[in-house]
This record gives sequence, C-alpha cells and structure tokens, in this order.
Amino acid sequence: MSAPKVSVIIPMYNAEKFIRQCLISVLASKFTDYEVIVVDDCSTDSSVAEVEKLSEHFNGRLKIFSTQTNSGGAGIPRNVGIKHASGKYLTFVDNDDMILPNALGDFFDAAEKFQADVVHTVKAFVFYDANGKTFSRADLQLQSDSSDDGSQTPRLETSNLRKRMTDYVAEKYFWLPWGKFYRRDFLLENKLDFPQTKFSEDMVFCFKCLCLAKNYLRVPFAANIHRIRNDSASKHAIDAQALTDIAAKVTDLVDEFTGKLDFFLKNPDVRRDVLRFFFDKHSV
Repeated sequence: MSAPKVSVIIPMYNAEKFIRQCLISVLASKFTDYEVIVVDDCSTDSSVAEVEKLSEHFNGRLKIFSTQTNSGGAGIPRNVGIKHASGKYLTFVDNDDMILPNALGDFFDAAEKFQADVVHTVKAFVFYDANGKTFSRADLQLQSDSSDDGSQTPRLETSNLRKRMTDYVAEKYFWLPWGKFYRRDFLLENKLDFPQTKFSEDMVFCFKCLCLAKNYLRVPFAANIHRIRNDSASKHAIDAQALTDIAAKVTDLVDEFTGKLDFFLKNPDVRRDVLRFFFDKHSV
C-alpha cells in the first residue's frame, strides 16, 4: 500500500464525549487519501473504545497508539503522531474539534501549488459549549496579517524574517497547531517537535515553524470547527508562581532555539523583542 498524502494526527485524553464526532468529521472529508493517527495519552474513560468502534469505517486508515504514561498535555502525543505518520503532509486536530469536509483537499491543493512548508489558515468556525448543553455557531477570525485586504486567494508570507518577527510580536499569527498543514519532511529535516512542557508547547512549536519555513502560506478558507469548553484545562486558574515558572521555562526554550540561528545572532534587537514577548505573554 502506498503512503497516504495526508496524516491527520489527533492527540486524545478522556474525550469519550467528543472523539466520535471528531472522527466522523474526518470520515466526511471529500479528500480521502489520508490516514488517521490517534494517540491516547492514558485516558481513564472509554475514549479508546469509542475510537475502536469506528475503526472498521476507515478501512485500515486508522491507527491507535498510546503514550506510556500520561503526559499532562498534547505535545508528547503529537510527537508520537509525527513519529508514526507516513503522509507527505501532517495536520493536527484536537480531540474535541472537527474539520470541515473540504479542509484536507483545500489544504493539500494549496500546499502542492505553492510547495509550502506550512499552510496557515486565517479563519475557523467555533462552537461555544455551555456545559455540554447548548451550542452556538459563530465565525472566528484568527489573528491575521495587517496587510490582509480580504483577498480570497492564498498568498505566501514574506521571506524577510525580520518582518515575520515584527508581525509575530504584534500577534498577527495565531500560535495553535490546528488550522495548519505541515510538510512532514520539513518537520523531520529541521527536527521540529513539541517541547516536553505542559503549557505553551504549541506556541513554541508554531514559532519555530514560522522561523524555519521557507514557504509559509496563508489561505483564506476555514478548515476547522473549534470547540470552546467551560471545563477545558486551559480555563483552569494558574497561580502567580506557576505562571512565573512557565514564563521562565518557555522563554528559556525560545532563547535556546534563537541562539542557534544566525539571523537572531546577527539581529540581537529582534531576539530581545521575541524573548520579551514570550515572557510577557506568560507573566502575570
């Protein structure tokens, strides 16, 4: 069997209420040359059983892996998914989110046309989940380039890294890993994976991708349906000391990464601004 064109990686933890809907959205994709890799992070509910119930509908395109111990975050499960993926491109879907029927095909076509390392959508749909009882649907405009003129065509970002970094610290890139498409060889060649932290591993990963991608493509279409839950781990309160520790850890990771790139060594002002941005973003 030849390798699929796309690997859909879904990190999973205690998602028995949502994982079925997530997987069905993938099954509804008009683009069918894909594999699905679900990585269970030691769930304590029936999440794995829910995935197994749908396995036969994927005709061998669904694989389930597990972490050895619960990691407490989505980064390590995503790394397991990257390790086992065989698609030319990868995309991440949260276990309580969904993708639109055209998403994989639109992503793939855009990536192929522009030979993109990363494809970055600027739009999504969002469900607001009020304790699992009611849902409302609204457009979610993700942070986008200030030069966005409403064009309905994909466009490559500037290769000028100073400009990219200026836009980044101005929060003109959203830093979640979903809503993006990644060329697998780009990730492997640059040894890009998620750091082993419980918080902001997605922000560090996406920042590295932005720095290293030769062809970074923005597309105007929505690909994901993002669920906002009141019981989400990200909604839980974090005390001041914990925030300070997170700020220090994340800043250290970015400092280590930027310290290995000639651009940042030759442009210490940009490096300083980026480090300050990461620290301030995680401070009280």
